[in-house]
Amino acid sequence: MAERRRNPSDRTRREFIQGVGLGGLALVLGGPLAAACAPGTGGVGGDSSPKKGGSFIVAMDADAPNLNPMTSQVLQTFYPSNQIFDTLVKYDKDFQPIPWLARSWKISPDGKTFEFTLAQGVKWHDGKPFSSDDIRYTFEEAGPKYSNTYTLVMKDLESIDAPEGKVVFHFRQPVGALMAYLGDPNFNILPKHIYSGTDPRTNNANSEPVGTGPFMFKEWARGDHLTLARNSSYWQKDLPYLDEIVFRTIPNAAAAVAALQQGDISFLLTRIPPVDAQRLKSVSGITTLSPSVLARTLDLWPNLRNAPLRDLKVRQAINIAVDRPRMVQSIAFDQTVTARGPIGTTSPYFDSSLPELKRDVQKANDLLDAAGYRRAGSGTRFPLNLRVVASVDQFAKTAQIVKENLADVGIDVTIVAAETTTTLDAIFKRWDFDLAIYSMPLGPEPSLQLPAWLGTTGINRAYFSNAQGYSNDTVDSLTAQAQRTVERKDRMDLYKKIQQQIMADLPLIPLWEPIFISGYRNEFRNAFTAPDDRYLNWTETWKGA
Repeated sequence: MAERRRNPSDRTRREFIQGVGLGGLALVLGGPLAAACAPGTGGVGGDSSPKKGGSFIVAMDADAPNLNPMTSQVLQTFYPSNQIFDTLVKYDKDFQPIPWLARSWKISPDGKTFEFTLAQGVKWHDGKPFSSDDIRYTFEEAGPKYSNTYTLVMKDLESIDAPEGKVVFHFRQPVGALMAYLGDPNFNILPKHIYSGTDPRTNNANSEPVGTGPFMFKEWARGDHLTLARNSSYWQKDLPYLDEIVFRTIPNAAAAVAALQQGDISFLLTRIPPVDAQRLKSVSGITTLSPSVLARTLDLWPNLRNAPLRDLKVRQAINIAVDRPRMVQSIAFDQTVTARGPIGTTSPYFDSSLPELKRDVQKANDLLDAAGYRRAGSGTRFPLNLRVVASVDQFAKTAQIVKENLADVGIDVTIVAAETTTTLDAIFKRWDFDLAIYSMPLGPEPSLQLPAWLGTTGINRAYFSNAQGYSNDTVDSLTAQAQRTVERKDRMDLYKKIQQQIMADLPLIPLWEPIFISGYRNEFRNAFTAPDDRYLNWTETWKGA
């Protein structure tokens, strides 16, 4: 294997995105997250020397179903589990991989072999030693059985070798974008001695987890708070800085914003309404931001099993009946853009040749007439229910505009708004919806996510899967090609064809690109050094004056 030594901070985000798709060589060496993000990043103030102590209070909208990131793949699980468990790599704010449990790595020129040198002296929170056996258990046993994401990303894994202090992955096919996923919360390493021989979905450790991470489980009062305590024996010397992280459940977004302003919480995750974000810009002591590498689009999902939505003309009519500029203006206050396809404009793979999607009520009515759904005496053509997560303000407001827009063409929409778990179960587990509003991330490397969201293999009743029931052989084949394609330019050509096919079929109706705005108190340093809230890790967060 060829190897190259280079400090991650020397690379631009575009270089990295290109690099992970090359079969060439990469050896990365370095320190923890602070090596890539200078002290003080994510905060303001004069003091620059990290200090120990303090509580970091984080507001979430709901409890996690459990704290095992393999079996509960929702953000409410990821946020605390990212502090309890460790991944092989983490990402800096530019989405460059930096060493974590893997202190260095080499990639073979053909993109099939990945060799990782592991950190030494790592222990689980119960004092048991960490080893490559835990990695092998996670990737060879638990992941393939219980995680849809493992199936997608690691499906070509042939074997794992574990020479002393190392772990080596061998793939049947090139997996050029693997490094873009090994730092994902889905790939937190689980303890073999806790989970082996059990069902990871029902293991009691899901409620009182044992990890190798910077913070340890302390207590969980469901519906109120979850407390994690500093791991004083953490394998990264002198880290973490905080004494504890407390996750408080505050379902109401307005109440959470007020708590942030009053200093009752330290960090509000992704739920600041755009109108409040505008106002908070002038409030001293608070920083708001919404970085994302996931190229999210907010979409209207039709259940293709249900008449009349299986009719393409009906989906085409809905596509041009919705008023996207109104959504961007009235919900996001022009802080984002309308969507033009399944991949957001922030992705390097976005097909810029896709046209702007404009409203045309007359043409929408003509399409519905041509499909045989003429207006009844009441003026209604047919009813549809629309599922949406009530606590996500942008989603709920979008649903209301969709309802009003579709009423203009004779479609009677009933909004079914509920809390996160209820809505996700209805959409993904039971397929109990006509329409659904949800955000779909296809970044940073679409080929590994497309099978789940829009591939035939994703029709499986798992969370964050192909709930619409879309199956297209061309999309499946092009996606499989993209997964095996090493050169980024060649993948770009494939992705363009995929996006164009999806927009021809309309298994989803792109609406706009949502912004998930977080905010934190400025006395905390290194509070948001990740490229997206999905990857947030507070190992090096500290409280200043």
